[in-house]
Amino acid sequence: MIFLEVFLIFTFFNSTSEFQCECSGFGLDCPDGCEAGSYCFSTWILRNGGLKEQGCKTTRADLLTDRQCQTNRKGLVTCVCNTEKCNGPSFTIPSDVSLTVSPTIKCFNGDLIENNFCFGHYCSYSGEVILNDFGDLLPSPYPIYRGCADDEYNDDLNSVNVCTLSNSIITCKCNTQFCNREPAFPIPLGNIVCYMSSSYYDSSTKALKYCRGHLCYKLPTDEDGKTSRGCLTVSDGAPEELKKSGTFRFFKYCNQDLCNGDFSENAMDLIEEDVENVTKI
Repeated sequence: MIFLEVFLIFTFFNSTSEFQCECSGFGLDCPDGCEAGSYCFSTWILRNGGLKEQGCKTTRADLLTDRQCQTNRKGLVTCVCNTEKCNGPSFTIPSDVSLTVSPTIKCFNGDLIENNFCFGHYCSYSGEVILNDFGDLLPSPYPIYRGCADDEYNDDLNSVNVCTLSNSIITCKCNTQFCNREPAFPIPLGNIVCYMSSSYYDSSTKALKYCRGHLCYKLPTDEDGKTSRGCLTVSDGAPEELKKSGTFRFFKYCNQDLCNGDFSENAMDLIEEDVENVTKI
């Protein structure tokens, strides 16, 4: 029992060594720098070479191999590096980097009226769904968000053709015209059983519910001592990196059954009692 608990804790919290980055720019308040989980970055305005922003980026993706620098239609260029304060004054856009601006497309913007469109490098879709006992995703009565985006780095990975399901929230990004009418890609449920709880409710182990996905996640405990946990599921064809354990922003992901729990004796008892029934969802 003790060995299992230690193994799960190690699996969950093992992540990249952290280092300091320079941090400045619009909306950032970190005069002493920030602590990066993966990369430091700098963003420049291409037309005048001015520095717009510096900071930290945490991702499960390898950005240095072929994605060290990226640009967008608004003339911003962002480059990453992965050593102590490597994004300081001497950090510049490498001369041998090929910067290609992705095509600009039209997307639904809020409603489904094609005359009410927006321009972006990709279209976005976000909404809440209801999961029934058979694993079907059903629409909820809450509004759906549709729009456009121009990020140099598309959140965790530079892959726009993907849908993710995090507990009851589905989010999609796609790069063909008006592709955000509905979720662009089907999302099959993964086989990992996870605890599911919200910081808005009591998060003691006995009160936790369950979900199923490709990964379990856990957020830091808030000031009231409550913790949000849940599942992440990704669409077919999504980058395999999206299914890897690791840290992204404030999320910690793991890929063992019920690895996002409290690692207590009660939690281990729940595994033995309930995991067989949960996998039948």
